Amino acid sequence: MRDIARRVITSWPASHAIWARFRRAQVLHEYERRRDRYFALSNGTYNEPKIRAEIKQHLRTRGYHAHPRPIGAVHTFAFIPNLGWHRHLLPDLRELGSVTHFDYVSHGFDIQRLYGGDLGHRSQLNELWVNTLLRTHRKCPVDWIFVYAGGAEVSASAVRRVADEIGVPTVNMCLDDKQSWAGRLIGEERAGQIDLASAFDLSWTSARIACDWYIAEGGRPIYMPEGCDISTFRPIKCHRDLAVSFIGAAYGFRKQTIRYLRKYGIPVAVFGPGWGTASVWGEDAAGVMNRSLMNLGMGGIGYSETLTNVKTRDFEVPAAGGGVYLTSFNSDLAQHFVIGEEILCYRDRIEMLELIRYYLSHPHEARAIAARARQRCVREHRWLHRYQRICEILGILDDSLLERRLEHNLVSAGRL
Repeated sequence: MRDIARRVITSWPASHAIWARFRRAQVLHEYERRRDRYFALSNGTYNEPKIRAEIKQHLRTRGYHAHPRPIGAVHTFAFIPNLGWHRHLLPDLRELGSVTHFDYVSHGFDIQRLYGGDLGHRSQLNELWVNTLLRTHRKCPVDWIFVYAGGAEVSASAVRRVADEIGVPTVNMCLDDKQSWAGRLIGEERAGQIDLASAFDLSWTSARIACDWYIAEGGRPIYMPEGCDISTFRPIKCHRDLAVSFIGAAYGFRKQTIRYLRKYGIPVAVFGPGWGTASVWGEDAAGVMNRSLMNLGMGGIGYSETLTNVKTRDFEVPAAGGGVYLTSFNSDLAQHFVIGEEILCYRDRIEMLELIRYYLSHPHEARAIAARARQRCVREHRWLHRYQRICEILGILDDSLLERRLEHNLVSAGRL
């Protein structure tokens, strides 16, 4: 009944605006309270060199001894559900070496039941993935375990069990800590990362500020943004028939933003759930990115345009090398691209509108920026670059292998 009422309220622009203000204030209040509480606990203690040393010491303490391998010889056990864009994590994992992919969707597990709190469903899932890993390791030793999941899917006890039984490093990746850090209580654990933080040997977060949250909860975090799959997100020869496009679901503040641009005559093509248009993934998404002179990003979280997070599309769109990428300013994202030369950023809707008007009138400048962004992504922002860094920290790839990795990257760069 509550969901029905919410849909009715938010279907009218006037009532939606009131609801949006309420939700924006609620999201910001919850975030600021969490942020300030963790700052008081940690006093901003995240220091990457120190954390790297702690990870190595933690692994030694539990008896792990690294055996560095060259690229192509690393065996990864990947717990990655085949949902949405997740399949784009796999090609670069396979460049590291063999991958045993555990996809709980193909085994009949339902994400809605998991996040809905079905403990029996979750227990069966954890028993299955742990047993699958143990069988795999007996047949062909696994070098590391890479998980992309939250507490609704993976239990801390399961993670500790595999660490105890086979000893190899365990890594979890979360790309949404600002919004889903805790989550609802499911049994004795919460659906987000908070109760998993101390269980994993290394926690990869795309929110720099969340590193202190992990430390306060006994975790060992490394900040790294998302990456891109350049085999899918690449330049495609096509007719550039779209001025501006946006790919993503219609939720939070996004509908208001699109209405604002259309009010001023900007022809925005939208793709995704809730718009009444098709959803596009993979090759289809790359096609839209290449058809567009400008690709719009919205880096806000939920109903808040000011609370931002780095997103996967922040690297997929530039990797496509088609239309120039315009998104919300984010201090984390600004460390990975040169704003104004490789991507464009706005601070509010007024600036967004003005930038769109300018670059629609200067298409050659827009395309030159997009081409530089593609080069940057191939050089520095593949998923492979992220995996290499993690494996170096764990000791699976060693600095002595640098020459081979550089040669490998030069070959990959030929895929421009």
